[in-house]
Amino acid sequence: MPNDPERLKRYLTCEVPDKQWVADKLIYLLSGETVIPPFSAAAIKLGQLSRDENCQMEEVAEVIQMDAGLASDIIKVASSVGFAARRISSLDQALMMIGMSEIRRIALSMGVMKNFEHLKSQVDWNSFWLHSILVARLTERVAAAYRPLCGSEYLSGLLHDCGKLVLEHYFPEDFDRIIIRATERGSGHVVVEQEFLGVSHAQIGAAVCECLQAHLEVIRAVWYHHDPFNVQEGNQPDNSKFLSACVGVADALTNYKQINIYGARIMDYDKPFEELPEWQFLSQYQMSYGLDLDLDLEVEKAREDLKSFGLGGDDNSEGEEA
Repeated sequence: MPNDPERLKRYLTCEVPDKQWVADKLIYLLSGETVIPPFSAAAIKLGQLSRDENCQMEEVAEVIQMDAGLASDIIKVASSVGFAARRISSLDQALMMIGMSEIRRIALSMGVMKNFEHLKSQVDWNSFWLHSILVARLTERVAAAYRPLCGSEYLSGLLHDCGKLVLEHYFPEDFDRIIIRATERGSGHVVVEQEFLGVSHAQIGAAVCECLQAHLEVIRAVWYHHDPFNVQEGNQPDNSKFLSACVGVADALTNYKQINIYGARIMDYDKPFEELPEWQFLSQYQMSYGLDLDLDLEVEKAREDLKSFGLGGDDNSEGEEA
């Protein structure tokens, strides 16, 4: 069924009156049934299961088998060098060989990438997806240093920039201008997006997550990943502020490695990471488990994941300015 325009309006508020047509066009597009297809029932159920600490492998296998295409993709990826590096013939074997957490990552990654296949065009999307996968991995790592994972971390990181896919597809000339101007100014995409279009990729991403029927925490984490300090939690306090900050830290770490679309965020490489506002914001939470992070190793693992998902052959993603 079509998405409710009124629900999408809450994300796509426009502060520039003469750009209101952009928000209206986005609401019209996203309200349709075909622009952003919702996650399959299997993917939604898998997301719910991942939040259940008592979930068993058998339950995961049963859910994935609801979607024959997803099950086939998972078996194919699980057999790749980045994972089992041997032929896997069944979902049960994949679960036994590489574990439930890796299967969940594969399922979410493949589900997201396939949902956006029709939006790809001229940009080097290998760089985009490498950035997204690395942010997803790092969001999990950062969050796990503070508290047990709730199941929303990887998906929030994976989807945090999905609004850029919509921007590039439906506003390609503006998207190119945003990249050029943001790179020239060193201001990052968000500021220029607001100036040119009246809305940011983070707002659009939140609306996309609404269309995907993602969990509320995921929607808010995507919405506020550039501004976790102002998460509006309403009458139902949840994990959103913490999760938004984790995505923000992961995004900054990834940009320190210069893995992103040009101009997205220019980092001050002389500034200690501990001084970043996202990292300082996280200091209000108790780090219960510690964080031993090898960033170069995480980059390499993200590259392996990307190749296993059928992307990122011999790309030149590193050095694509953040």
